[in-house]
Amino acid sequence: MRFATLIVEQLDRAATELAVNHPLNARMALILIDNAAELIIHRRCEDLVRADRKRGAPKLTVANRRSILGHHFGEKIKFLENMTAISDGERHFIGELHAHRNRLYHVGLSDDDIIRPLAVAYFQLTCDLLDRLDNKSMGWYKDLVIADTIHRYFPDAANGHPFPGYDAGRVSKLLLDRTPEDAPALPATLAAHSEAFVEQMEAKFERIKLGLDRKSIASETFRQLQRAADFEKLARERIRKNGKEDQFQFIPFGHPVLNELAAKLMPKWKPRYTSPPFGKWHVRAKAIAKVSDPLSTIRKFTDLRSEMEYLAEAIDDAHEVFWGWVQQQEDAAQDAR
Repeated sequence: MRFATLIVEQLDRAATELAVNHPLNARMALILIDNAAELIIHRRCEDLVRADRKRGAPKLTVANRRSILGHHFGEKIKFLENMTAISDGERHFIGELHAHRNRLYHVGLSDDDIIRPLAVAYFQLTCDLLDRLDNKSMGWYKDLVIADTIHRYFPDAANGHPFPGYDAGRVSKLLLDRTPEDAPALPATLAAHSEAFVEQMEAKFERIKLGLDRKSIASETFRQLQRAADFEKLARERIRKNGKEDQFQFIPFGHPVLNELAAKLMPKWKPRYTSPPFGKWHVRAKAIAKVSDPLSTIRKFTDLRSEMEYLAEAIDDAHEVFWGWVQQQEDAAQDAR
């Protein structure tokens, strides 16, 4: 019963946070929902591992059990998928939302426009898992106290019963009834977010496409920024291994020194993209809005985002270094006057 009250308290508070249309509240809700999902999933893993150990011939090795019950969340949801407790789409969805929560928690604020609809979708799935993955067992801790704020889910406790009952299906439905009706639709929000991301890449490339001398051909600049990204990644890996200082952070893409080093280090290099794929990505971004299933929506969104990540980083790096170089030259020119 203590486990049930802990999960319900968190999901109930998450629903309260989701009712407020503000990124801060959505972030708080996402943290609460993700932790509730983790606890539900870990408990189900414990149940299944325990059941396997009671078999005459257990299928799980000691190493398997340690991995499943350890700290790696990905192993837990993969195990539940293998045991058909969750679907492939649910595993992917949970993994992506867990990773998104980690980024918010450990790295900082980002993607404010999509946090609330993501959190709402995660809330709905977690409420479903609360019922589906319930092990139907019941126990009461000594001096168990159920807070007044969640008595609506435990009516026996509200009536003073010392051993209140717990109906996971009923609780799940009551929680789902608190889903905010004014939350933006997930497909439309992720589609708009993806389109804006592509437009931002296009705008940055537009500003640097003529290169340092402002005379370069756009196609050659597009090729050079990819080569610079691949070269710097390879070079920095070698620099780190040798414990040396990064020599390339202030050299802009297209610089003769960088081109010469890249030619020596990557003589057979070929660009990943021969031409900007922005048009294709716009089409795929718009298509996300037409998906109705949240699991499929997240799959299309993350697949597109993963595909765009390489070029987005390459353009970002080139854009940042390019304008840093321009500013450096302007400062040098002013000092020379």
